[in-house]
Amino acid sequence: MVSFRALATRARRYTAGVNRLLLLLALLLLSPSIAQAEKKVTYDLVTFTPPAPYKKTAWVKDIKKQKNSTSYTMTDKAAGTYCQIFILRSRASKGDLTADFEAEWKDIVVASYGVKDPPQMTDAAEQDGWTVKAGVATFAFANGTSIAMLTTLSGYDRAVSIVAVTSGQEYAGAIQDLLGSVEMKKPAVAAKSTAKTPAKGTAKGTAKPQALQGYMDYNPITKSWTWKVRYPPQ
Repeated sequence: MVSFRALATRARRYTAGVNRLLLLLALLLLSPSIAQAEKKVTYDLVTFTPPAPYKKTAWVKDIKKQKNSTSYTMTDKAAGTYCQIFILRSRASKGDLTADFEAEWKDIVVASYGVKDPPQMTDAAEQDGWTVKAGVATFAFANGTSIAMLTTLSGYDRAVSIVAVTSGQEYAGAIQDLLGSVEMKKPAVAAKSTAKTPAKGTAKGTAKPQALQGYMDYNPITKSWTWKVRYPPQ
C-alpha cells in the first residue's frame, strides 16, 4: 500500500477541482485543522468532537447502553442520503491489531450490513502504544449503494472501533472531522504501567489519525456505484 505520508501529500495536491464523488476514509488524522465549534466529549476511551450541524440541522445522538455504543445520525430526505457514525465501547483485545480488526469487521460490519466483499485496507500505523488501521467496502441498501468504514485501534489489551456508514459523499467532511478530533485514553490499569513508552513528540495517551482518500465511481451500464481507492498500490 502507498504510505500514509504519500497519500496525504497527494490528497492536498489534488483535492482542489476534484469533480468525482469523494468519500474520505480517515484512519488517524492528518492535522488539527477541524473547526472546534463543538465541545469535545468522552465515551469510554475515546475523546472526540461530535459532528457539526449539517445544513443547520443537528445530528441525532443516541447512546445505546445495551449495544455499548454512542452514535450520530444525519438523514437528508430531500437528497435521499444518510450517514451514521458509531463510537463503540472498548472490549478485550484478541492480542494484535489484525485479529482485532478482523473480529470487528465480521461481528459488526458483516453482521450488521451484510457486506460481502472483503475490505480495502489501509496500512497499519502506531502511536503511543496504539496501533490502528481501517477498511472500507460497499454494500447494497435501499435500492442504492452505501459505504461501510471500520477504523480499529488496538492497544493496552483493549480494542476500540469507530464505524461510519453513508450513502452520500457530502458527509465525508463530518466523518473526517470526527475522526480527526479523536484522542485515545489509556485504560486505567495500563496508564499505571510502563509497558509502553510514548512516541517522541506525541501527547501522552493520544493517537492522531491520517486520511486515506477514495471515491464512488458510477457505472452507467450497470447503473451501480463502486468504491475505488484514489491512490491504488503501485
